[in-house]
Amino acid sequence: MMLPPQDLLCAMIGAGRMGQAHAGVLRTLSGVRVTWVMDVNEENARRVAGQLGARASTSLEEVLAQPDVSAVIISTPAPTHANVIEQAAKAGKAIFTEKPLAQNLADGVRAVQAVESAGVPAQVAFQRRYDPAYVQAKQMIDAGELGRLEGFRAVGRDPEPPPMEYLVTAGGLLVDMGGHDLDLARFLVGEVEEVRAIGGALVNPELARYGEHDTAVALLKFENGALGTLEVGLRTSYGYDIRTEVLGEKGRLHIERDRRPDLTVYDARGANHDRPRHFTERFPEAYAAEITAFAQGVLNGRPLTPTPRDALFSLRLGLAAQHALNTGETVRVADFGWEELAKLPPAPAEVLEGGGR
Repeated sequence: MMLPPQDLLCAMIGAGRMGQAHAGVLRTLSGVRVTWVMDVNEENARRVAGQLGARASTSLEEVLAQPDVSAVIISTPAPTHANVIEQAAKAGKAIFTEKPLAQNLADGVRAVQAVESAGVPAQVAFQRRYDPAYVQAKQMIDAGELGRLEGFRAVGRDPEPPPMEYLVTAGGLLVDMGGHDLDLARFLVGEVEEVRAIGGALVNPELARYGEHDTAVALLKFENGALGTLEVGLRTSYGYDIRTEVLGEKGRLHIERDRRPDLTVYDARGANHDRPRHFTERFPEAYAAEITAFAQGVLNGRPLTPTPRDALFSLRLGLAAQHALNTGETVRVADFGWEELAKLPPAPAEVLEGGGR
């Protein structure tokens, strides 16, 4: 059956949990179809492709060479993101990629240059920007309902740490786990001027041998004068714990989904309720909204957000915070990595329109 030319034909690059979740949303959208699934694990590629009625491949080059594939959804391991983005941009494909954009600024700059030189639409998956509560908070802040912004607080704790082999290659706790919260700091409050941090290996002391942390606290000083904190940890006994607070002269916004479902049971133990255990339970609406926004944006020629350039500055903040954690130094963010960022050309007008703050 021939598809009309306006349909968006997508390839999944990476067939893990997030790739499958995105594919599940895409298959429900009118005018969108997943036609290829690529994964270095052939069994995974074939299994997921079979579920989607798509073709399977273990070769990125083969998939990118398909002239009818107009968009790629990248959910490969973080160290591969920048290289896959660069190849996809050169192939002229629209790009949706999981965060981080890259694991260092040099690779991130190269990815941004590839996307902007090719002129392809691209979006980085900071899904919390699409969560209904964060969307409303952003609208209220931009409308001035909090007045002058004075404080920011974020808490991000996973119920249990990922495997050791992941932690020692993830780029650091404040880049990996803290990356979403630091992106929200920029998105909701503005650019950060200075960051300092402390941390430890409290959950798994073995991490200290690798210079890594599973618990950290960062202090943020924003360019607009607001002050903030970020607490990150990799173990709770009670579930997935994500909280964000913005304080202004006229009030305070608090974002937290503490209950799943919104039910409290009162019995002999007192009052108790269940809460989200993992990120997929906390942010299902956000994951669906971000991939839908990407597909509809590409189909209708609308700007995408956050752009790779926007994500690059969130990456710089994460790397600056991680450097502060590793060294004990107070890091001036504008001075961090300036040699690499100076290589960026001026942003195209359409990128400025689609970016963050």
